[in-house]
Amino acid sequence: MQTSKMYERINWYKKEYVHEQYSRIVDKFKDYEKITKKKMIEAIYNVYNDYNNIIDICTTRELKYLKMLLDKKSDMKMLLEDKYEWERKTLSNKFLVQDDYDNVFIPDEIIENVKIAIKNVKWDITKKLDDLNEILVSYCKMQASSLLQTVAAFVSSLTGISENVIWNHMLNNKLFNYYVFVFTKSFETIGNDIPVAVYQDYYCIEEELEEERKKQGLAGTCPIDLRVYKTLFYNDFDINNPKIKKFLNELKKLPFFWFSALDTIREFSVLNIDRTSLKESIKNVPALENYDLTEFFKILDEAMDDMPSGALNGFTPNQAKELKVETEKMKFDKAKKYIKQQNACLSKQDAKLFYKIYFALLEFTNKKYKINQKLKIYNKLGLNPYDLKDIIEKFWENKNAIILEFCMANPYKFNKEELNVVSGFKKGFRDIVIIAKYELEYTAVMNKDKTFMIKGINDNIDNIISYQDLPQTVITSIIPFKDVLIYDGLLMELGIKMGNGFENIIEEEYSKSIKYYHL
Repeated sequence: MQTSKMYERINWYKKEYVHEQYSRIVDKFKDYEKITKKKMIEAIYNVYNDYNNIIDICTTRELKYLKMLLDKKSDMKMLLEDKYEWERKTLSNKFLVQDDYDNVFIPDEIIENVKIAIKNVKWDITKKLDDLNEILVSYCKMQASSLLQTVAAFVSSLTGISENVIWNHMLNNKLFNYYVFVFTKSFETIGNDIPVAVYQDYYCIEEELEEERKKQGLAGTCPIDLRVYKTLFYNDFDINNPKIKKFLNELKKLPFFWFSALDTIREFSVLNIDRTSLKESIKNVPALENYDLTEFFKILDEAMDDMPSGALNGFTPNQAKELKVETEKMKFDKAKKYIKQQNACLSKQDAKLFYKIYFALLEFTNKKYKINQKLKIYNKLGLNPYDLKDIIEKFWENKNAIILEFCMANPYKFNKEELNVVSGFKKGFRDIVIIAKYELEYTAVMNKDKTFMIKGINDNIDNIISYQDLPQTVITSIIPFKDVLIYDGLLMELGIKMGNGFENIIEEEYSKSIKYYHL
């Protein structure tokens, strides 16, 4: 006898499937081993006890489908048509409907909450949220994983919505969090507990993706077509792309469970790895052993070359090839223009004086704030600048007070000239800057709307960071020293890859900017 109660159908589902959906819907979910299938469904329906959560986890299309299900006049044959396949699938995954192929219905346990939800839907607001989620989720699907800050900045630039609003939406919207998992991760270059967004289906390959991205990752911004974002949200592929559409049609003609191959194809596409093993696995399907798949694999390659790859930072392999050609041309042009720096650093005497003064200030800061009491800095040689990072940060956070106290105490008996140099450090600053260009005797760094012409200390900066790697984003300190500007000897690269478009923008801005040789 058919039942319309979900709790009585629980044995129809594999526990792995239930847990996957449960972990997407319930905020504080339990580990797989610590909860039963029934308890997971109960927890999901406890979320749906608040009808706002039903609205929040559904798109307009899903809510309209639920509305039709509630309408007794709706024709079941019509509701089972292929055009509603996406709605049935997603609502079934969220345990909001039960799809029996010849019948689809809302389970008894939640039908009253669904009725209340549909009565309270603000359709104009839901549509606006759809527009935002389509871009957010599709961007995460294309990238597979991304810093949450990067997602917010990109979508803000695209939509005009403030980054704070988008950030809050990503942390709280149930539909976004159903598709995208947000967690914190440590990065050597930018710090600990950094929020990361990973598309839920790719969470299991996130580490492999990170390794592939290190090898293959490209800088730059992918071409933006909002129609593609909308298509990707509701489909796993850009079905409007002729090559991809042709591939999907040919795949469906093969005499096997073609949909079982799609997840593997998506993973190969995301990682952009060699497709030999993928093709072998398709060849080894018993039902295909007598098929000549040569033409099909050609169509497969053409389609996958047009699919976005997370390893390529959202570019398709075809776009990556074009970008590499453009990059090689820019490298050639850059090499032709490059002039090796000469006299772009301090004299040995001035470099020695700088380190004497700066290390005295850092030693003073270290003692004052008790940051690393085992570390001796003043007049020490061979110190690793990265060991001083925390002390340097503390100094620049409190530079005016520290410099005033240092000059009054004069703990290292500096003469008047040396104390004047110390006082000049008050005009310095520490921030993210872009190393834009190497001139013969100076290095041009850009910060906000200004370009500062600085000197190296013991060496020309083009011997530290190659001209081929410019523009380069770093954290450093810009300091007035005698009659020039210098940096503090520590260039913390952020590991941000900039695209060719960014390089052109920097070059144009540099050519127009006023050059500052003093603060």
